[in-house]
Amino acid sequence: MSLITQLADRATGGRITKRDFENRLERYTATGKSAPGDAESLNDAFLKSAGAWLTQGSRNIATHNGRSDFSDAQDFLHLWQEPGSMERALSQLNNDGYAILDTKFDPEIVQELSTYFASAPCTLTSDQELNMAPEDRVVVDFENPLAVKYSVDTNTLLMNATVRKMLLDRGLLQIAQEYLGSTPIVDIVTAWYSFPSANPSHEAAQLFHFDLDRVRWLKVFLLLTDQTIDTGAHVYIPGTQRDGGISSDLLAKGYARLEDPEVEAFYPKDAWKSMVAPAGSILLEDTRGLHKGIPLQRDHRLMLQFEYAQTLFGHVPFLATVSLDDYQDEYWNTMKHNHPEVFAALRR
Repeated sequence: MSLITQLADRATGGRITKRDFENRLERYTATGKSAPGDAESLNDAFLKSAGAWLTQGSRNIATHNGRSDFSDAQDFLHLWQEPGSMERALSQLNNDGYAILDTKFDPEIVQELSTYFASAPCTLTSDQELNMAPEDRVVVDFENPLAVKYSVDTNTLLMNATVRKMLLDRGLLQIAQEYLGSTPIVDIVTAWYSFPSANPSHEAAQLFHFDLDRVRWLKVFLLLTDQTIDTGAHVYIPGTQRDGGISSDLLAKGYARLEDPEVEAFYPKDAWKSMVAPAGSILLEDTRGLHKGIPLQRDHRLMLQFEYAQTLFGHVPFLATVSLDDYQDEYWNTMKHNHPEVFAALRR
């Protein structure tokens, strides 16, 4: 028995098998009902199979769920103006696990959202203890930040009409559907500020790691500040999103943060991709691959992020647990009516 198998079995009392994972996923796909242990089985299935069980499950979900026609969605970001641009982005996503789009969104949008978020209520993330209750909110302090990360309140995010239009942009929905193989579900909507820190922050994801959010998902990072090496560029190791792409020695450490030397032992630094890009850039990423944020040396970084999932199997969606307003927005409500599956985590 391999060390990875021992670790996975230890987490489930030795019960995790491919068939057990398949049964859980089939039950959820057929009923939409979660059961205790689903999230743990997702993690253990990935560790035990190096991703292969999740990939096969994703193919089955695609066959069951089918696709949507998003011709009624607004082309707000104008992503695929150049012939073949979506195909090129999809090819790079499938091969490398990431793609930086040629198209950038307007500077006016960067300015609008930067101004809006600067006065928005936020929660704090830090490796040090904070004297704040979970329900407490603060506005970002650019001069004397209280923590390495300020996350914008979710309801405040979705109250912004521009954020809602970007989330339901035709180009993003199309590329997510092509990558996932079936109708994308809005799973995460978040935005955060990052600030300099003396050491890489575990809590702010500044050490290498892989995500296990769902069976299959795509994250979209929309940059609202210039992203440089000094201001916290994202780092990704191409190809590690594939089945078996992460070394078994690293998987044997479990679902854990990894120090640079641990990763470099298997992936030389010249293979790491630093996502240096100006404000207005759009980064697509399958975060099943190894990635991290570089600790900032100066200024701050502001980023808006969406996640589109193929299925909500696993943990309960955060969007289903937070209090959200009923947005009186004609486009939002029309899309909600026409594409209810996209809004599965947002139903109230």
